Amino acid sequence: MKLDLKLKLLILLVIPLFFVIGFSLTFISNIMDEKKNLEFSKHHILEAEGISRVMHLLQIERGVTTQIVSDAKSDVKLKELLEIRKASDVSIKELRSRFTSCKTCINNDSITLLDSLLQREQLQLPKQTTNQVREYYTKNIAALLSLIKIIPSSIDEKTNRNHIQSYSHLSQAKEFFGEIRALVTQILSDKDFSEESFSHLMEYLSIYHLETQNFKLTADPKMLHFYEKTFVGKEVQNSLEMIDIVLSKRQESLATLSSALWFESATHSIDSLKKVEDHLFATVYTLINEKLDSTSYKLMTLLLFLAISAIVVTFLLLAITRKILFSATVLEGEYDSSLLLLEQYKATVDGGFIVSKTDANGIITYVNDEFCKLSGYTKEELLGHTHNVVKHPTSSPETFAALWHTIKDLKQPWVGEVKNLSKDGTTHWLKAIISPIISKEGDIIEYIAMRTDITAQKEITKYFEDQLKISTNNFNCSMHLSKEYEKAIDSSTILLRTDVHGVITYANEKFLQISHFSQEELVGENFNFIIAPQEHVANHPSLWDGIIKNRAKTGEVFWTKTTIVPIKSLDGDIIEYFQIRFDITEIMRHREEFERAANTDSLTGCGNRFRLNNDMQRLENLSIVIFNIDNFRQINDFYGHDFGDLVIKSTADKIYEFISHDKNFRFYRLQGDEFIALAVDYSKELLVEKTKAVLELIKKKFYVRNEEILLSCSAGLSCEPKESLLATANMALKIAKKSNIDYLLYTPEISLEQQYKENIRWTRKLSHAIKEGNLQAYYQPIIDNVTLQKNKYECLVRIVEDSKAISPVHFLGVAKQTRQYADITRAVLYQAFELFKDKDIHFSVNLSILDILEPQTTSYILQMLQEYDIGSRVIFEIVESESIDNFDGITDFIREAKKYNCKIAIDDFGTGYSNFEYLIKMQADYLKIDGSLIKNLNKDKNALLIVSTIVDFSKKLGMKTVAEFVENEEIFEIVKSIGVDYSQGYYFSEAKKEL
Repeated sequence: MKLDLKLKLLILLVIPLFFVIGFSLTFISNIMDEKKNLEFSKHHILEAEGISRVMHLLQIERGVTTQIVSDAKSDVKLKELLEIRKASDVSIKELRSRFTSCKTCINNDSITLLDSLLQREQLQLPKQTTNQVREYYTKNIAALLSLIKIIPSSIDEKTNRNHIQSYSHLSQAKEFFGEIRALVTQILSDKDFSEESFSHLMEYLSIYHLETQNFKLTADPKMLHFYEKTFVGKEVQNSLEMIDIVLSKRQESLATLSSALWFESATHSIDSLKKVEDHLFATVYTLINEKLDSTSYKLMTLLLFLAISAIVVTFLLLAITRKILFSATVLEGEYDSSLLLLEQYKATVDGGFIVSKTDANGIITYVNDEFCKLSGYTKEELLGHTHNVVKHPTSSPETFAALWHTIKDLKQPWVGEVKNLSKDGTTHWLKAIISPIISKEGDIIEYIAMRTDITAQKEITKYFEDQLKISTNNFNCSMHLSKEYEKAIDSSTILLRTDVHGVITYANEKFLQISHFSQEELVGENFNFIIAPQEHVANHPSLWDGIIKNRAKTGEVFWTKTTIVPIKSLDGDIIEYFQIRFDITEIMRHREEFERAANTDSLTGCGNRFRLNNDMQRLENLSIVIFNIDNFRQINDFYGHDFGDLVIKSTADKIYEFISHDKNFRFYRLQGDEFIALAVDYSKELLVEKTKAVLELIKKKFYVRNEEILLSCSAGLSCEPKESLLATANMALKIAKKSNIDYLLYTPEISLEQQYKENIRWTRKLSHAIKEGNLQAYYQPIIDNVTLQKNKYECLVRIVEDSKAISPVHFLGVAKQTRQYADITRAVLYQAFELFKDKDIHFSVNLSILDILEPQTTSYILQMLQEYDIGSRVIFEIVESESIDNFDGITDFIREAKKYNCKIAIDDFGTGYSNFEYLIKMQADYLKIDGSLIKNLNKDKNALLIVSTIVDFSKKLGMKTVAEFVENEEIFEIVKSIGVDYSQGYYFSEAKKEL
């Protein structure tokens, strides 16, 4: 219906007023937005100020902690650290409260960082190394700096944003000045003048200057003027001069600096930078408050205007209302206008957001084009389905449970991030706002979801998070594996851990038990303090393996087989050492007892042949005298062997007592009635004079069991090189005896003719025997000490001449010199294999080192084993009285022989070159104990000790033992009582041609 003229005039008056009110409301909205932005900026500025305070206190805490690590006994510094840490915790809690007060800008990573800082006391930082302390604080301060760096991007107002940007540069400069303070403190405290330390110092100083320059470029003139006025003075100048002195690397200058003076000066400089920060925050805080006051004034003015306008509008509206006739046409027009406006809103939303609608059950009822474009699905493929179509399979169930609880149960909008999967498999991250549409009855009609694609932002964020987390993940994985390995080692071995300086950081229960120390007594001490005083072990850059003699808290000595393993970082730097140990104390004690007994002649208590060999290998510039009692056999035959032993002991005592006063002489009993005096740095003339005096001493009568004894001795002297010293002295002794003279000094002229004649004679005999087949194998039984059965035989060689069997002692030496030794070995092997090939009896054949290292001989042996196929009954006795130099060749032969199931025995063990290392390396099955020990078991306690030790050691190695030279029942009973497995000797049978 038409309006009259008066109504039209009223409308013309109201419309401009509405326009003014609308403009005012818009202006108020802008002012409110401005105020909101200012309050938001103020909040961020307060956050930055709180971060600054926390950083500053952490920098001080880092410096004090570094000093404590450098000087662990500084109680004053420890108290100062506790006070600073308390202040830091207060600031951290205030900052955390400030972060959580802003519900729309809360940063979970920031909260996590602050929570971890509140737990730092549990890390026991003062007990860690300087580098670990610096790394911990530097990492967390850097994380706080990164928070400050992103604050400017959150502030819309340019001036405040520039202030915060300049503060960011100032904070970076102050942090790296703190790094410089910590590093210089370490250099001065630890005297660490390495190139690496100076390189880091120059890098930190360069960054400090760069950030200072950036601060000057971004700070306004007033702030720059305050900085230049504040960051000056003697202390600041001293700090910069000290840095220059350190970088100059002049030792005389560095000697004048102290870490305490530097720390105090640098702290003053940092405090100056802190004053600039505080002034900067005060300035920004004042500016933003002034702007907030101005905004509030504007807002109040506009609100007053609007109140007046509202009164006027109300009056006019009342007037218009009375004049307006409500009609369907007007209402319909208004309705059409509303629909049009709604469509425009819908078009705006559809164009700017990814929109979808679902019914109350979550079934999709509408998707816009942006949704289809991002997901790759058509509307037809989406409508009628749930959002599970695009839900990523790795999405968190908890997230969607919280979503449905919020929109369905609480009937409130849900805001969050969701991870979707496109049709082509592409992953997308979306920021979503899902709101329930509720009827006036309070029932949910449908849900509307508006989303924005944040995939790019998530990828950028994830990239940086991954870079930060990757090292942590790798470290955690490595630490887990390391802990598992450590747990396995800890439960099975004696374990000790030290730092790079050898300081003990951990000892497991097995170590505590064996050392009798407690964990507290060990941790913090250098591991060398438990090592016996005469030993010293240093850490190595690579794996070290050896035997260590240790001393327990009780003073007792214990031995450990030790492997020291360096533990390295990813950069290849050693960060600690693992010492993996095994207790071998019992083995070492047995070894010491055996070696002591093995080096001592059981009858006289003097050194034996083994000690003589060791001393000759160890000493230089040697000369030697061999003494042999003349006609000693007559004393044995007349008085008996026991009496003869007393004569030998008395004679040895005489000689030893006479020469023991001379430190250059050593005395040994070689065998039977032979003695040796070994001289060091003795001239021929003095050696002859000493020998004459000994011979005169022996000729003096003495008494044994009230029997008057008169003896004489023959002596052979030699000053030849030690390789031929014994042989030449023995040659001189033989010639002296044959010539019936008291002594003879060896010279090359006296030996050649006689030795040449003997060699020719036995060479001819041996050649004839080989040619005529007179080399004959003889067989001596080996008795099982339990069953007394003859189930083994040893094959021995003889030359048969005129029905007499000649012992190999006469011709084996010549055979080795004339290369006829291999013919002897082959003859014995052939005869033995032929005899035993059809008999179920084990037999042994003697092999010298010369046999084993001769390729033709070993080839012949292996050929015989293959041809006869009786390897399981063959025992090869390796003559142990010969020194073994080429162990590889020996072990190669043993390995090949054992392929045929052959057994290995060590012959003559207990004299000569006896060595337990041989047993382990040669993997022997039998150990034949030398007859010189066995025949004295009934009258020599040392011999009994040696044999018992050999038997015990053999049993532990899983070897059987054979006693040689068992000549009577008494010896046999002793042998059985100490656990020897087999016996061989004239008590049972001599070697015979037939079995």
